[in-house]
Formats: sequence, structure tokens, C-alpha cells
Amino acid sequence: MLQITSYFRRYGSPYAWWYLGGTLLIAATNALSVTIPLYLAQGIDALREGARDQVFEASVYVAVMGGLVILVRWLSRLAFFTPGRLVEAQIKRDLFASILRQQSEFHARYPSGDLMNRMTSDVQMVRLMFGFTLLGIVNTVLAMGLTASQMVRLSPSLAATVTVPLVLGFAITLGFVGRFRKIQIRMQEATSALSDFVLSSYQGVATLKAFGAERAIQERFTPLNREALEAQLQRARLRVGIGPVLSLAASFNIFLLLWIGGPMPSQGVLTVGELVAFITLVTYLTGPLRGMTFILSLFRQAQAAMERLDAVLMQRPLRPDLPNPVDAPALKNISVAVRGGGTLGVFGPTGSGKSTLLRCLTRLNDPPPRAVYVGDLDVRSIHLEAWRERAVLVPQRAFLFSETVSDNVLLGIDPRLLTPLLKRAQLQVDMEALPKGVLTEVGEAGLTLSGGQRQRVALARGLSRNATVLLLDDVLSAVDHATEATLIAELQSNPDRPTTVIVANRLSALRHADVIVVLDKGRMVATGTHDELIEGDSPYREAWLRQSDPELAETA
Repeated sequence: MLQITSYFRRYGSPYAWWYLGGTLLIAATNALSVTIPLYLAQGIDALREGARDQVFEASVYVAVMGGLVILVRWLSRLAFFTPGRLVEAQIKRDLFASILRQQSEFHARYPSGDLMNRMTSDVQMVRLMFGFTLLGIVNTVLAMGLTASQMVRLSPSLAATVTVPLVLGFAITLGFVGRFRKIQIRMQEATSALSDFVLSSYQGVATLKAFGAERAIQERFTPLNREALEAQLQRARLRVGIGPVLSLAASFNIFLLLWIGGPMPSQGVLTVGELVAFITLVTYLTGPLRGMTFILSLFRQAQAAMERLDAVLMQRPLRPDLPNPVDAPALKNISVAVRGGGTLGVFGPTGSGKSTLLRCLTRLNDPPPRAVYVGDLDVRSIHLEAWRERAVLVPQRAFLFSETVSDNVLLGIDPRLLTPLLKRAQLQVDMEALPKGVLTEVGEAGLTLSGGQRQRVALARGLSRNATVLLLDDVLSAVDHATEATLIAELQSNPDRPTTVIVANRLSALRHADVIVVLDKGRMVATGTHDELIEGDSPYREAWLRQSDPELAETA
């Protein structure tokens, strides 16, 4: 309950006037609805007495009030549903902002499918809470209060009689509704796991087909699907079990009314019209009571959804600009300097620490104090966001959005920069071959482009930023040697070029670097220029011989 109160304080308070107006409109709706039976009673009694003028007058009142009920009910729903939609939009904005602030450790714990489920299904439940559920609760409370007052006014004894079944039915319903929260959490977790599996399978569908792994993936899909199904069936069984309780109580009231109240007109306790009015009031109350079971279940489901959303909304980002304990350093004894506008090459086998070095330079992982300097400044002393605006990382497996080539390169910057960027990334000829040129949609993760084209689109994206430091993580591995040479020459020829760090396994990409660092198991085992390293005794020389002349490497 505290969590729901917190959500209303955070998101619902700006719309307090909407809710107040909606509550007044619901009160007016119910006041009109419970008054109509009284005029109906007057009309019936007037008809029995032959007073046709009074019958016509009562009929007009009923018709006018019925029209007002329709209008006021529509306005009340508008007053409640509008804040629900606005709250939904705000929560989605906050979720998206929170996800963007998180570090890689967060995304390792919360897969994409799970986050998508939270942003859709869970947010939808909260939207229902702020709109439909809240309206249902207010409507039921007001309907019960106003209807009860009218029933007491007509006959206190009959009102007391019909209250007993309703109270018992409501108590039984509350006892079962408490289980909805646990069931909803189980269902959402199962759906999240299923969504993540389906999403990853779709992303790798080409690989699955190439290796004929469809059956194995389907076997893994089946238990996840079964768990989601069982959770939903469990919720459905609970709904089926408690759904008829209040309806049965309302129907039993009709029996009591006919049994106990039926003789009252002949006894002079009630008129026929008043008995009809009483039955009409009980019938009117049946609708909100039947809906209360569904409303209470939505209330519990929204509570479970809020818990899952808070796991993301309240997640404090692991900030690399703050001290974080490190168990064991991944990099040791690395010392190298590169001038501003120069090029640093990084070479090493898999697991040697190349990507970790780049993560430290971008401060995705924070280096120790006084370990990395920009000029005379410790990189840790630079504001994190400011540094990340100036240090641009182009990863080896850059993600491309399911948008056009143009959108993937620019990401919101001036479109006039597109043509020179494509030229620098050697993409002009490739764009001419595409069906719609730069307006061609690249598909999921750039599926319609070749590996080299994807890397060059990512490179063009990196070049579009006015970077002080440009970090290239093996981004030329899929391009041919001629294109690689042209790209390297382009990077070197720019008079305003940033300081560049190139990680590569193909040494032709490192030949022009001012200094090259050779890593192995997180340590620097050699450093120097290309010419110096191929003359020495290091893994770099062995790799150069293998790449330039494999037969010579065997005899070396």
C-alpha cells in the first residue's frame, strides 16, 4: 500500500484537480442514478391511482435524468482516464531515462526482453490503476453509499436484510484477492523470460537456420511458454473462483426482497412503487459490486507491477566517476604516451585486455586515480558527461537501429554533414548500390548490410561527433585491404584529427600509428613503432610474419 501511495504522490499529484472533478462527476452520476428509482416509484403509484398528469411528469423526470446520467458518466471517465494516459507517458519517459543512465552491469542483470515487458505490460497495469481501477473504486464506494442511503430511506429493515449477504460476499472476495499479487509477479516474471528468449531468437534467426537449430530452440521455448501459460491459468482460475461470489450475493438479495418485501405493499408498509424502487436500487448496486472483484484484482496486479517498475526506476546507476572497489586489476604495468592528434595502436590476443583498456579510457570502467591523464589532468577529475561527449567509442559490433542509413549515421545531428561523412567512411559507392540510397532501411541490427558496410556506417557515426579522443575497437576487420588503406589515410590526413586509439588484430591497420602497445594477459609486453616491433622479439613480430607471409612465419 505504501508503494501505491508513493506512486500517487510522484505521478498522480499533478492531476489532483482532474481526480477531484472526476469524483464530483461520479457523485453526480450516482446521485442521479439512485434518484431515478424514486421518480419511477412515484410514476407507478400515480398510475395505480389513475393520476395521468403525475405519470407524465415522472416519466419526463426519468428521461431527462437518464440523459444527464449518460453525459455526466462520459465526462467522469474522461476526467479519470486522461490522467491515466498522462501518467503512463511519464512513467515510460522515466523508465527510458533510467535505462539510458545505467551501466553495462545493469543490462547484464536485466535482459532486453525483460525491460520491454516492464515498459509495456507493467506500465499498462499502472495506467489502469491510475484510470480504470481508481474510477471503479470511487464509483463503487459512492454507489454503495448513495444507494444505501436511499434504501434506508425507503425501508431500514429491508436495507439491513440485503446488507448481510453483500458484506459476507465482499469479505470472501477480499480473502481471495490477496493472492493476486503473488500470482501476478510470477506471471510477469515468466512473461519477461519468454519475451527475452523470443527476442534473442529473432535476432539470431539467420544463425539458427544456418545451423539447423530450430528444434533445439523450440525445445528450450516450450518450458518457458508452459511456465507463462500456467501462471496465466492460475490467475484465470482464481478469477473464476471469486468472480461469482458478489454476483451470487446480489442475486440472493433479490430472493430476500421478494420473500420478505413482497408482502409489504399488502401490509401497508411499502407501496408497490416503493418496492419496485427498492428492487431497482439493489439491481443498480449489483453492477458496481460485480465489477469490484475485477477492480480489486487489478489493484493487486498494479501493486506487483509497481514493484517491478521500481526495480528499474529506483536503480541508482553505478557511476564510474565514483570510487568503486576493485577485487583484482585487469590491467597492470601499462605505460604509454601519445601526443594530441596522434595515433595509438593496441594489439594483443583474445583476452589480453584490449577492450578493458578502451573501457577505462571512455570511463565505462573507471581507472585508478592518477592512472590516465589528458594533458596534465587526471581523467577522473573531468566531469563524466563532459568527457563522454569528447571521447567517442566505435565498437567492433556496433548496433544499428532498424532505421535508414542516414538516421543511423546522424543520430539527430545536422543532415548537411551526411555527404562528407559518407565520403570519409568510404560509403559513397555502397550507397549508390542500395535500392533507396541513404534512405534504405537497414533492418534489425543492420541485417541487410554486409559486415564491412555495418562497420563503416558505425565509423561514420563515430566521425560525426566532434571528438577529442576517437577509440576504434577493431572496426576495420570486415573491410578489404584497399578500403582499409583508404580509411587509414583519411583518418591520418585530417588536420583537425582527434587523438585516435586503434585496436586491431590485422596489423596493416596499425602500421601508421605513432606508437603501438602489445598486450598479453593484461600486461604490456612490448611497445614501439611498427618498424621497431617487427624487428624485435614479440607476439607482434610473429603476427606480422604470419599475416604477410605464412610460410616465412613457419621458418622464423
